[in-house]
Amino acid sequence: METWIEIRPLEVKGGLTRRVEERAAWRAIVRERLGADTAVEYNKNGAPVLALAPGYIGVSHTRGWVAVVWSPEPCAIDIELRSRPLSAAARERYGFTRMEEWCAFEAEYKYEGLTGTPPPKGSVRFAPHDTLIVAVISDPAR
Repeated sequence: METWIEIRPLEVKGGLTRRVEERAAWRAIVRERLGADTAVEYNKNGAPVLALAPGYIGVSHTRGWVAVVWSPEPCAIDIELRSRPLSAAARERYGFTRMEEWCAFEAEYKYEGLTGTPPPKGSVRFAPHDTLIVAVISDPAR
């Protein structure tokens, strides 16, 4: 199976917290793509892992959007609205000047939480999207 990325607008159903809706939305993507009985658990770092299915998943959400990446190798994803300004903390603490740098940093952080090791240098790629910045680590070069 080849690596895939699924990005969807989040449908607000009302009555649930945004966090619960986001979790339900990315889990729905996993079930649709990998099968209704696909179980997701969490590792000691809180990263989602497939319990019995092959491969790895990475998830991300931002206001109104949810994304999932699946790969036969460890992977990670981070999404942010293109319209979201870079925070003062990201500029001051990390020296970032663009939101793309923040997204790459977040994807790397998630990858390390999944694998326990930093991703290989240069493994962050950006997937095209009109509304979102999408930073992805998948099938990294060894």
